[in-house]
Amino acid sequence: MSRIFKIVVALALLPALAGCTPSVAGTPNLTEYQAVSDRYFASAFSTQRLATYEAVTDPGRRQSLRNSIVLGAIGTIDLRYAKFVNRLTQESQIVPFGATVTSISLSTAGALTGSEAAKTTLAAVDTAIKGGVAAYDKSILADRTIQALQKQMQANRNRVRSAIIAKLSESTLSYPLELAMIDVNEYAAAGTITAGMATIDEQAAQNLAVSEDEKVERIYAYAADETTAAIIEFMNTGNPAVLAAVNAAAANARVTAPFLIYDAGQAANRRKLLTTLKALPAKPA
Repeated sequence: MSRIFKIVVALALLPALAGCTPSVAGTPNLTEYQAVSDRYFASAFSTQRLATYEAVTDPGRRQSLRNSIVLGAIGTIDLRYAKFVNRLTQESQIVPFGATVTSISLSTAGALTGSEAAKTTLAAVDTAIKGGVAAYDKSILADRTIQALQKQMQANRNRVRSAIIAKLSESTLSYPLELAMIDVNEYAAAGTITAGMATIDEQAAQNLAVSEDEKVERIYAYAADETTAAIIEFMNTGNPAVLAAVNAAAANARVTAPFLIYDAGQAANRRKLLTTLKALPAKPA
């Protein structure tokens, strides 16, 4: 095996090896803690606890059991969600970039092992570098997309979770366990990619609708006349009273000052404005 081939293969393996380290994975090893928490939360809504809830008649005890069952279910969902987000982050960042660079590096190594290796070394290395940069750019774009999606998913979860917690202060008559578990199911669904994308699409649609409403569709017809020229002459005097009168007339007509001065449909308002301007006292010396 040539020295160049060994170097390129080593470079190819670096992304894969880096993906195995906890620091790159982005999370400490909490396996033991998660296992204990998982068992604890799962016991909160076990079949036995559900049967106990059905048998209890005391309102206070019944509300306490309902709350314990609901919070246990939420805790279990949170643990599952944390694992899901961690996997999503790793798959979106490390795996695609590492796989792309590895593929490019191995292809480069193949180009360097032939009899013409000396002639193609620089070209092959240049190709590998450019390919690595392209893979990195794509990974950054994917990472930004995933980050936005994760933020939206967490926002969805926070909204549903807050609503559930607020209702736990109610009695089981106004907020029975069945209704609470329906909300818990909504909480679980809020942390899915589908829900995140749907919310982003909905917000984008709302933003588009707002921008469409605010977009200026009308281009006024330029129709300057003798009143336009006269009004502009008054404005050029720099008399504050003239500027105030022009702005007041535009406000009364519910248009902008330039629209009032130049639009063909504002001829009548311009004539009124010109009459007002002629009656104003001259600018103080």
